[in-house]
Amino acid sequence: MILVIGEILFDLFGNNKKLGGAPFNFAFHLKKLGFQVRFVSRVGEDALGREILYFLKQHQFDLTDIQSDPDHDTGTVKVTMSDHGHEFAIVPDTAWSHLAFDRGVSTLLQQSIDLLYFGSLIQYSENGITLIQKVMGQKQSGTTVFCDLNLRPGFYGPEVIKAVLRASDILKLSQEEWLEISDIRISETLNKETMDSFMTAHDLKSIILTMGSLGSQWITREKNYHCTPFPLENVVDTVGAGDAYAAISAAGWLKKLPVDTIMGLASEFAGYICGIKGALPEDESIYNDFRQRIQKR
Repeated sequence: MILVIGEILFDLFGNNKKLGGAPFNFAFHLKKLGFQVRFVSRVGEDALGREILYFLKQHQFDLTDIQSDPDHDTGTVKVTMSDHGHEFAIVPDTAWSHLAFDRGVSTLLQQSIDLLYFGSLIQYSENGITLIQKVMGQKQSGTTVFCDLNLRPGFYGPEVIKAVLRASDILKLSQEEWLEISDIRISETLNKETMDSFMTAHDLKSIILTMGSLGSQWITREKNYHCTPFPLENVVDTVGAGDAYAAISAAGWLKKLPVDTIMGLASEFAGYICGIKGALPEDESIYNDFRQRIQKR
């Protein structure tokens, strides 16, 4: 089983809205790829919260994993474009930031979990930090922790970064985030000895680094892998591309595919997401193609 913990919210594009949140995007992709996924989050007792619950029910998510908050609104993020790409204005103190370590979460952690996923955003508040500390304290020793750094301005600090690094077995991050946590220069192939030192210092098994036009790297204790970017014909927006890459990476890792194969599939799927509006495909036939390619390799 895959256990995903974190935010579900609406990305607001002007007058339009799309369901999102990095943990939910990750969970949705993996569920559609045929994996058993439990997704834990929290929504408000409002119209947006009811819309989310309806969507989750339609897609066979277990609604008992979604906490209801009578005091805080369902999360929203205003997404705008700038010369530097997308900018995210996250509304603070919404329902997902009050996600509680309740009996339901504790019970889930007693089950056999192959992969546990969370990011940095859920840990921006004291409540979130305490939540993840309790999760890490109760998780079984055989569970691999996959963390997406996913830094958002105003919603992280040194302690959050340290907490993510401390928890991670597999760390996924972008080149911009890499520069936040390391003074190691970005290039197409990072120095193996230097990376070994960084991974040893933080007890990491793998680093997945997305680098835009430079492609991506998957760094293990044994080898550094590099993948060129998938050619993009029509970029609509890049919201959710990193989550798509992370989901295929996790799927391939769980199926024990060769790393170079995983990276090629992940780059292609992320490229597909760049060609649609929002982070989730409305045409779900794309999942059939990737499911077959992941399963038969």
